[in-house]
Amino acid sequence: MIQRREFNRIAALAAASAVAKARAQNVPSPPAAPHDGISWDKAPCRFCGTGCHVRVGVKNDRVVAIEGDQLAEVNKGLLCVKGYHVGLALYGKDRLTQPLLRRNGVLEPISWEEAVETISQKILAASDQFAIYGSGQWTIPEGYAANKFIKAGLSSNHIDPNARLCMASAVTGFLSVYGVDEPAGCYDDLDKCDVLILWGNNMA
Repeated sequence: MIQRREFNRIAALAAASAVAKARAQNVPSPPAAPHDGISWDKAPCRFCGTGCHVRVGVKNDRVVAIEGDQLAEVNKGLLCVKGYHVGLALYGKDRLTQPLLRRNGVLEPISWEEAVETISQKILAASDQFAIYGSGQWTIPEGYAANKFIKAGLSSNHIDPNARLCMASAVTGFLSVYGVDEPAGCYDDLDKCDVLILWGNNMA
């Protein structure tokens, strides 16, 4: 059981967060950095399934700046800590930059052409044993293409997303907190409502 002191501490943090969020929404985000050779484009953040809109600044073929898209209904220009660092994922020391093929137990660099040809041969040789294990951060077009490939192209239903695994804990949390297996409503409801009433649930 949660202690009163701990409850008060959590409540204070929640109140402070709510005030900070409201103030942040009323204050326009700082303008994008001056051009200085930086070109800006849009992309979705891939760190979770919310789908926040991100503006990406590129200079000399490298991501040099990240900011939230103020015109996006999903996040209204705001990003979490992970979102502000999404560009760093491109330059992780363990990120592959070219295909590798295991030969005699050793991974060797190969060309993209050889990689595609090798994959094609392996799939066609045993298409009934081939499956796709996708990402919970797929965009809708990516998921559509994967489904078309596996179902129409290979006549197989062997496709599943990581979301089935990672959402198991989330669904358990939703059921215990909200009483349903998904959030009942959207972020805009929380921003605009004066009072939020839940029956049979305790969000504290």
